[in-house]
Amino acid sequence: MMRALVLLLLAAAAQTHRTDADADGADSPPDAAALLLLSKAPPSSFEFPAAPRFAGVVAPLAAAVDAKAIAPWLTRLTLFPERYYRSQNGAAAAHWIADQVRALPVPKGTKLTVSFFNHTDFIQPSVLVRYENPFVKNLTGTVIAGTHMDTLAQRHPLGQGGPNPGADDCASGSASLFEALRVLTTNNWVPGRAIEFHWYAAEEISARGSKEIANMYANKSIPVVAYLNVDQTGYVMPGTRPEVGIFSDYTTENATNFLSLIVEAYTGLPQVKNQRCGQECSDHVGWFRAGYESAFAFEGARKNGFPDIDVVNPDGSPLDTLEFINMTHVAVFAKNTIGFVVELSLAGTYNGTVPTSAASSRSSSNLLFGLLLQTTAGSFVCLFWVLGISLMLV
Repeated sequence: MMRALVLLLLAAAAQTHRTDADADGADSPPDAAALLLLSKAPPSSFEFPAAPRFAGVVAPLAAAVDAKAIAPWLTRLTLFPERYYRSQNGAAAAHWIADQVRALPVPKGTKLTVSFFNHTDFIQPSVLVRYENPFVKNLTGTVIAGTHMDTLAQRHPLGQGGPNPGADDCASGSASLFEALRVLTTNNWVPGRAIEFHWYAAEEISARGSKEIANMYANKSIPVVAYLNVDQTGYVMPGTRPEVGIFSDYTTENATNFLSLIVEAYTGLPQVKNQRCGQECSDHVGWFRAGYESAFAFEGARKNGFPDIDVVNPDGSPLDTLEFINMTHVAVFAKNTIGFVVELSLAGTYNGTVPTSAASSRSSSNLLFGLLLQTTAGSFVCLFWVLGISLMLV
């Protein structure tokens, strides 16, 4: 009887937390039984920096972001007829993204791993990319930035899986993420703690892809320093200034405040803070609900976002097309992503210096041990000096 009551309450809760896609007739969210499987992340002892510390590292990387490199990548992604989570085109888009990542050069001593997360009841996989330095042993947790690649085409004569280029939602966020990773690897940046870049399936269907992955991380007690969500980065409403929207619901205060510092330090654009979805609107929700630090960067104030997401004209002609994309604005969010992941990856290092080989790893350990001994010895000298002065005064 009690179990039936719990299931009934959870089912009711699921109906009150719908995304825009659900409200417009998309597939329903996972059932109440699935919600019972949600896990919570392990407690984190990570302390967010009070301010960005590695401008000498981040600024040259941010300067290397190239809107001209972004444009053909984003354009190619929109050439899939659609990227629907239940279609062969949706799966092919995921494999294309993975192939683009695999083609990136990486610095010697680093490791770039590309994997697919195959979901239980739809064909499109999520793409998970891990960039790490195997010689770093003393920095725990992973920094994750994520976006989604799938599309929806409501009002299409063929149904919601019909053709839709999804240029802003969310080829733009996908391109921002890829450009950030391209800049990091091709400019020989070596991470401290590991970073991950995720391209999710089925965001348009209650963010099912990212929720499943966040739940898996929590269930396995995988430590995550923070998750940054990058959804829609390419539209600047005519007559408005370029800006960065920062959301305050389904996010955490620590990660959100740090994102604001990053935007200020590395892009200089005005910020529109305290934006709210009012519902489970994107992929940060799953990470937040799983108990991880999370933040969400958007193309501007929510009211100024691209107005025709997830829909096409009744005759099937597209609305979310390349003509509305500002590639320079997409580049801004690549810079935001670089600043966020690099600063948190290097937090806890000395001036951003990380080992790049087993030998340098031992040297770093010896240096830290030596500094500790010096500090300890100095403390004892000061203690004896104070005791000596005190005895002389007695």
